[in-house]
Amino acid sequence: MAARTVDLFRNDPIAFFEGSITNMHVIPRQELEALQREAMRRRFAEHRESIEMLRNLADRLDVKEVREFDDVAPLFFPHTAYKSYPPALLDRKRFDLMTKWLQKLTPVDLSGIDCTGCDSIEEWIDRLDAGSALRVITSSGTTGTISIIPKDKAGGYYGMRLWRLFLFQRFGEPPPAEEPIVDVIWPNYADGKLGHLRMVGLLKREFTGNDESKFHALYDQAINTDLLFLASKLRAAASRGELDRIRIDPKLLARKDEFVAMEARRPQEMQAFFERMTSQLRGKRVFMTGTYAIMYEIAKSGLERGVKNVFAKDSAILTGGGTKGFVLPPNYMEVIKDFFGVDRIQEGYGMSEISAFHWACDEGRYHVQPWVIPYVLDPVTSQPLPRRGVQTGRAAFYDLLLESHWGGSISGDEITIDYTTPCRCGLASVHIAHDIMRFSEKQGAPDDRITCNATQEVHDEAVNFLKEVEG
Repeated sequence: MAARTVDLFRNDPIAFFEGSITNMHVIPRQELEALQREAMRRRFAEHRESIEMLRNLADRLDVKEVREFDDVAPLFFPHTAYKSYPPALLDRKRFDLMTKWLQKLTPVDLSGIDCTGCDSIEEWIDRLDAGSALRVITSSGTTGTISIIPKDKAGGYYGMRLWRLFLFQRFGEPPPAEEPIVDVIWPNYADGKLGHLRMVGLLKREFTGNDESKFHALYDQAINTDLLFLASKLRAAASRGELDRIRIDPKLLARKDEFVAMEARRPQEMQAFFERMTSQLRGKRVFMTGTYAIMYEIAKSGLERGVKNVFAKDSAILTGGGTKGFVLPPNYMEVIKDFFGVDRIQEGYGMSEISAFHWACDEGRYHVQPWVIPYVLDPVTSQPLPRRGVQTGRAAFYDLLLESHWGGSISGDEITIDYTTPCRCGLASVHIAHDIMRFSEKQGAPDDRITCNATQEVHDEAVNFLKEVEG
């Protein structure tokens, strides 16, 4: 197999597949798997040498190379790898040591990051942004510790380019001659270090042509990472009955009034956001994304006010992310369509540890991207189940496109993959059933998934705690 062909496939799948999402999903399975195996072998060889945490694990397991798909599965990182630092380092503001910890997870050179005088998580991440190729993302910390993942800027730009392809193309049709510049509706905070909030700058660049007037956020403010870290400490302390021992960073406490005011403005901002959508943007072709619950609540509220068919029919509306405890009626998708007035709602499935979003076809099946190798693991033993037939278990993925961190990740999702039966939509790719559940939901345990649903809850917990603190 030609080296250039394999390297183009793993480094630039858009070029490899000539910018066509149809080409990405009609490549014969045998041909694709040959490409994946060789690309996996090369990427692992690179990362084994350049990522310390992976190298240490591979040495312990005596894995020097990988040739078959199952060879790499024992090396997958659980989500806890990205919060394996001592939390006390954040409390003590030892961002020099946090940088050394992060260096173990990425091949990107962080030796030039100066942490002198750095006194907040926000500032530390800003320094990483300014002094390296990374664009670090965090989780909301709902389990007591925030995850920190060393994503890179180039990968973020490339991933958003892929979003455009899948949102403005249709399977089975040639790519359009030109993709439109559109208004972006963002029912969320305007900035922050959380995974989904890190997309804001990418969305502006890729969808609006960097026209700030075309980006419409629900809240103009940023979510503060240090406030979310406080919330994570509160949850951990509450579980131990030690809330009285929590120490508040004076710098954060000094901003209490600012955070409380943000909370108080929300009802007015929500009303203004709704008015902007239904008047200023009415009839326009837009891109909007949000979870099922967010989209449904917006649509339901609009229909109750007698508002429907708001946007142009060819607008791109993207949803997904599960229901996260919300009970939605059986017709929730029809409600969303009626309000927004679009021909279709695009669904997607992904996780922040990998680059890919797996997009749903018209049959409601999520088709795995060709540069991602999917696995179904036994939920007890974590052993990979056979790559044939229909398998249900814990989802894991090896992403060949990732360069700034190890591409093998074990998720908290229970999925069902059909490796063998062709999807009725006609695409050749492996496909995942629509119904996906978090194991934490089955067990009633807290979940630290990097998602927008948890943002409001943990933010409010921290603000409410600050309200009770004198200072």
